[in-house]
Amino acid sequence: MRTASLAILVALSGSACAAAAPPSPPAPPVPEAPPLPRPVASATPAAAPEITAITFVENDYPRALAEARARHVPLFIDTWATWCHTCLSMKSYVFPDPALRGYASRFVWLSLDTERDENAAVVAKLGVHVLPTLYVLEPASEQAVLAWPGSLTATELAELLGDAELAARRGDAGGEAAAALLRGDQASAGGKGGEAIAAYRGALAAAPAGWPRRARAVDALVTGLAEDKQLAACVTLGADEAPKLPPGTALADVLRTAMSCAEDLPRPAPERVRLKDLVVLGERVALDSSQPILADDRSDLYDYVVHALRELGRPDDATRVARSWAAFLEDQAGRAPDAAARAVFDAHRLLAYIALGEPGRALPMLAQSEHDFPADYNPPARLATALLHLKRYDDALVAVKRALERAYGPRKLRLWSLEADVLEAKKDRASARLALEQALDYAKTLPMTGGYPKLRDALEKRAAKLR
Repeated sequence: MRTASLAILVALSGSACAAAAPPSPPAPPVPEAPPLPRPVASATPAAAPEITAITFVENDYPRALAEARARHVPLFIDTWATWCHTCLSMKSYVFPDPALRGYASRFVWLSLDTERDENAAVVAKLGVHVLPTLYVLEPASEQAVLAWPGSLTATELAELLGDAELAARRGDAGGEAAAALLRGDQASAGGKGGEAIAAYRGALAAAPAGWPRRARAVDALVTGLAEDKQLAACVTLGADEAPKLPPGTALADVLRTAMSCAEDLPRPAPERVRLKDLVVLGERVALDSSQPILADDRSDLYDYVVHALRELGRPDDATRVARSWAAFLEDQAGRAPDAAARAVFDAHRLLAYIALGEPGRALPMLAQSEHDFPADYNPPARLATALLHLKRYDDALVAVKRALERAYGPRKLRLWSLEADVLEAKKDRASARLALEQALDYAKTLPMTGGYPKLRDALEKRAAKLR
């Protein structure tokens, strides 16, 4: 997953799912998408001097930085949170992959829980606003040579690590196009969106035929345009490039991002018509089991397609795709190697069931996760969302209270917001206001990073309307 907002990823209330559109005339026949391109071989990373498993330093930036400086190797940082299903997918399905073991000794590996107060200064310094974001720092200068917002397969991450290692050691990644791609990555890591966009455009302009990094550059440019609110350009580039991209994470990323940009355009915008073609290809990619993408990313693509179909006024098609989505997730959860890997799919399974109008199907799954992870606030929080959709308001309040007792950091603001959702559904505006005021009082005690200042401001406006 390429662009998951720190403030909204894995929504704990039903607000993230579009309500079913009213009945509409039968949709015209869906145009046939062009055949999916076949994979393009990527460069093979250099052999590692030793083969070991990756071991992360947990929540200790000074220690990890000192170790990287002492060993003269780059510092890799995984920024994550417990509510971020994509982060958990990386932890369960990517970092343990044998394809990465050759890199274990070539980096120092740091895992940062962005919700913990002790990590707030580093999170703010890095400028984290999307989870997960994977950073590679040159340790002497602490300069980020890479900031990758989202997930990748182990093979794709190995390629990225090879480039980042060269960039940290030599200051370049080889060749004019690769150098421009690196400049874009560095500008993006520094929050310089305009410079990043220009560099990514330069990389694509300079790229030789068959350049193995082209898909990554397109992905980064579409993402940059979306973050810079250049919505028409985002849609145009995404719709033009997606049919030509090889199978992989970049293709799924570009489709999701371009669909989102198209939905955000004003309805009269001419580029918005391209949403139909993006949805056609998006559905084909989601259904193509040969696509080399993480199950979590395939699920996310399903989510975007379902939402876009409702936006296009095609609720029956949205329901059809949502049924395939739910079946896919249930299959993946059933084949997960352990409870943690199974729980990766909880958030999306809940969203799929809500999209089908069947939130009760999530109850056994969430009860199992709460049993397996009794200290984790996410299962009861998701349970509260399901119960809210079932209009079991008192049970939802009990569940959200359990979540609040276990939660920490600024994510608690989301939980109080969910509590207010339930109370408003019960027509108890006074208690809903009190829940929001608790959230705002708590926010005053926290360092607010990422998207949380915007969330706090939104809660202030909501509380004011309830007074």
